[in-house]
Amino acid sequence: MKKIYERNRTYHLLRYIVDAYARGSFKKIQYTGLENLPADGATIFAPNHCNALMDAFAVLAMDRRRKVFVARADIFQKPFFRKVLTFLKIMPIHRLRDGFRSVLSSEETIEKSIDVLNNQVPFCILPEGTHRTMHSLLPMGKGISRIAYGADKAMTEGRHVRIVPIGLEYGDYFRFRSTLLVTVGAPIDVTEMIAANPGQEMPEMLSTIRSATAAALKPLIVYLPDDEAYEASWELAKLQSGPVPERKLQERWQANRDAAARIARIREKLPEKAQKLFEKAVAWKQARQEARVSLHVVQTQNPLGAALWRTLKMLVATPFALAFATASLPGWGVAEKVACGAKDPAFRNSIRCGLLIAVWTLMLLIAAVVFFCSFKWYWALAGLLLLIPAPMLTYDWFEQMRRLASAWRYACNRPLRERKEALMNELNDILRNI
Repeated sequence: MKKIYERNRTYHLLRYIVDAYARGSFKKIQYTGLENLPADGATIFAPNHCNALMDAFAVLAMDRRRKVFVARADIFQKPFFRKVLTFLKIMPIHRLRDGFRSVLSSEETIEKSIDVLNNQVPFCILPEGTHRTMHSLLPMGKGISRIAYGADKAMTEGRHVRIVPIGLEYGDYFRFRSTLLVTVGAPIDVTEMIAANPGQEMPEMLSTIRSATAAALKPLIVYLPDDEAYEASWELAKLQSGPVPERKLQERWQANRDAAARIARIREKLPEKAQKLFEKAVAWKQARQEARVSLHVVQTQNPLGAALWRTLKMLVATPFALAFATASLPGWGVAEKVACGAKDPAFRNSIRCGLLIAVWTLMLLIAAVVFFCSFKWYWALAGLLLLIPAPMLTYDWFEQMRRLASAWRYACNRPLRERKEALMNELNDILRNI
């Protein structure tokens, strides 16, 4: 029986399709810091976990190397899903909350993970243990430190174990075809860390590894402390960061980070004023959501002009979008039907991506047979090439229609605009006086 990390020809061929759909699930996906990927040794990828399986898809599409992943054990309970996930090189990992027997299974997973690393196949573990749609971090789980420590002890002499932190910054956690910035950080050399602390006991060393991983992840994302002020801090940071173009991912990431740092400085130096400001920010957010106005449209300098410009663009695009939507209905229709039934909204994009891989790929194969049997090859090829991106373009149209409606609601809601202006004036006055 083949081990999970060994090369599989079918898997290798399907990787091209999966990677294409993973990248196509975003309007723009950008990888930075790829020069930090180690060329040899045992590599553990450690991304922040905020968008269910989309996080794993993003890491998988980062390069063409084979990778082995872990996922929570409960999704492996049905035999069919277990076979599919194992084929996809995903292993189950059990948690303490799952009971004593699960802890024993977790030890087996850790041993298999060490075997993967010892054979120089990159291993990916989401160290927070569970996903959460927040610009923050959960405490690092014990799994990553135990695997890294165990791999170092089992590693051939002269080869190093490294943890590579990966920051995932989504434009929107819940919108399909949003944007994603993937930032690869400098590797943490676990082997050197252990060698530099020869007297440190294992529990203390495991804690050191977890702390180093968390410290390396924070600069790679827009990080806000997870506390009672998180909601207000993020709303203010987004308003204060300014209208950075959506496709300039690194500039937007930096603008959001800088704005979050300014908000944190207010909290530190003027806690009483910060508290009052945060209360107003939460009230503004509630009013904005009740008015069904998106954050994407509130930063425009001329709301009415922006709404009119969006309307003009949609008038031009809609006839083409309707054609694409009709042609790709079996793909996005099935994906939406199933995804909208998911209880956890963060899983919906993962479901959309997975179902498009299965359903739309099948539809394209059927279309290819029909086209090439019915038309001359060049017309058949042209039709197929036009059909391939149809569901993705349909999702873009849905999103632009949503934003168009939001833009008009904002343009016609003068009290909401005045509240936003008053909030921003107060925020900027405080910042000038710090």
